[in-house]
Amino acid sequence: MLHLSTEAIILQTTDFAEWDRIVSVYTKDFGKIRGIAKGAKRSRKRFGNALEPFTHNEIFFVEKETQGLVRFERCHIINMFTEMAHNLRKVIYGSYFLELVNTMTPEREKNSEIFSLLLFFLNLLKEDGFREDLMRIFELRLFSLLGYQPQFLSCTTCGHEFRVEERYRFSVKRGGIVCSKCLNKHPNLLPLSNGTIRIFQQAQNLTLLKIKRIFFSPSANEEGKMIFGKFLEYHVGRRPKSLDLLDQLR
Repeated sequence: MLHLSTEAIILQTTDFAEWDRIVSVYTKDFGKIRGIAKGAKRSRKRFGNALEPFTHNEIFFVEKETQGLVRFERCHIINMFTEMAHNLRKVIYGSYFLELVNTMTPEREKNSEIFSLLLFFLNLLKEDGFREDLMRIFELRLFSLLGYQPQFLSCTTCGHEFRVEERYRFSVKRGGIVCSKCLNKHPNLLPLSNGTIRIFQQAQNLTLLKIKRIFFSPSANEEGKMIFGKFLEYHVGRRPKSLDLLDQLR
C-alpha cells in the first residue's frame, strides 16, 4: 500500500453508492487516475468543495496493487477558478478542455506537459477577453502531446513542403494537409485555406506564453473548428458533449 500525493486538476466527479464519489483527475506526476472518495458527500472536513470539476488541488491518496481505483484521503485546494462561475461561455470552454483530457488521455501514463497545458488554459480563462479561437490552439497542442500531431508543414502523401502558391485540403484519415497534385488520391478531404495553415504552423512553434499573439480570422476559426471537430470524432469515436452545449449557446 502506497501513500502518495501530487498536484491534480479535477476532471469529473460522479456520485457512487450512498455517500461516496468516483473522481477522475489529471495529475502532474501520475497522469490521469481515477479513485474513490469515501464519504465525500457527507464529509465537509476532508473534501469540502475540493472535488468539483476545474479545481486545482494537492491530493493525497492511497494506492493498492490489487485495485484499479485509488482511494482519495484528502485534498488541499490551490485554486478553484471561481472567476469562471458567472460566465457560462467560459464554463463551457473549460468543460471542453476537461472533457478532451478525460476522454483522450490513457490512465496512469505520466505527461506533465498535458497537466501544464490544461492548467495554463484554465488560468487563461480567468482573464478578460478570452477568445474562442484559442480553443483551436488547445486542441492542436493536446493532439500533438498525445502523438496525433496534425501535419501542416508538408503534404502527407508526397511529402513536399508547404508552398504558399500551392492549394491544399485536409485529410482527417492521414492527419494533415494534402497538396493539389495528390487530391485525387483521397476521398472526403476538407477545405482549408493557406492562411489557416500558416496560423497553425505558427501555433505549433510558439511557447504557451506567446500564444495570445496569434489571432484567427472568423473564417480561419471556422475552418479550424471544422477540421479539428472531424479529427476528434475520428480518434475518439464521438463528438464531445461540451461542443453541443457551445453550439446551443451560440
